[in-house]
Amino acid sequence: MSRAAPLRPTLLSIASATPPLSLTQEEMYEGLLKHWYKDLPNAERMIKNTGVRRRHFAWDPREELKDGNKGLSERVRVFERVGLEITSQSVEKALGTLDRSKVGAFTMTTNSGYSGPGLDLFTAKKLGLKSNIRRTFVGHMGCFAAFPVLRTAMDSISARPDEYVIANASEYSSLQFRNDADSEQAVIMGLFGDAACSLVMGSAPEGEGVQFLRSHTEQLYETNELMGWHMYTDGFKMTLSPYVPFVLAEHIDAFLEKLLGPEKLGKADIKHWLIHPGGPKILEAIARQLKLDKSAMRASWHVLSEYGNCGCVTALLVLEEALKTDKPQRGEYGVMMGFGPGLTVEGMLVRF
Repeated sequence: MSRAAPLRPTLLSIASATPPLSLTQEEMYEGLLKHWYKDLPNAERMIKNTGVRRRHFAWDPREELKDGNKGLSERVRVFERVGLEITSQSVEKALGTLDRSKVGAFTMTTNSGYSGPGLDLFTAKKLGLKSNIRRTFVGHMGCFAAFPVLRTAMDSISARPDEYVIANASEYSSLQFRNDADSEQAVIMGLFGDAACSLVMGSAPEGEGVQFLRSHTEQLYETNELMGWHMYTDGFKMTLSPYVPFVLAEHIDAFLEKLLGPEKLGKADIKHWLIHPGGPKILEAIARQLKLDKSAMRASWHVLSEYGNCGCVTALLVLEEALKTDKPQRGEYGVMMGFGPGLTVEGMLVRF
């Protein structure tokens, strides 16, 4: 008697949404950052060297922050209003014509604002999802937070293979922009943008569809001071050390051995490198270490240019862009990677 193929967590759909306001890097610099960093040498060069051509914004920082920082409460009120609009757009697009009655779980992450009930509940309510949907919110983990969301979705599908799971990452970093006049903040203000991206996942027999095979996580405990995200009365503040790319490059090979080894795969088996574009130096350092040419991470470079670093959303935007433009062939392997405070390195092995 032949056995049925094992079921795998499988991507059914993916869709992103962005706020309607889109500014080029030049418009953002001339409209606000030039004023903020007028006394900072080389500020314009540092901002233009981020590799970002255009970004989307949940509010217009040129107007909202022209007179200085706003209080945290003002920022969070905008997050609640605008965040619901953009997050729900993303989820609704991903659901499309799928049977919403089969959605049993909704897992979501954001780093750019907090409220209770959160955007996940109000999105579920707005879209008419059933009232007994299981919600999991992943907060304050930084740019790698989409990976815990994906793992939670994978676990849910494994436990209940007949259900669908929504996995969402939403980031509205511009709502936490600050006018601290130093080179670290100038780079950060030149990098980050706003977006939401949602996946609907279900189960399918092995080899049918885009499937998430396994994940791996590493906390580099001795480097926790290199990246952070902290609350103040006048908003959140990020720290980002220029040493981050070097640390990531140093650990990338060992990390990939742990991610790929259990599947008896190596770097040569990976066709698609879907790397979180935390900034150009991160992409360059990883490409150098793995001996990849720029085309191997085309989707990452495209997202950096056209969206900026959208925090926890960015890895999902890279996946969406790769599926849309690169059109991976059935059976090809891809590696998704994200990085954040800890330093924490997250990876996901995908088979297309």
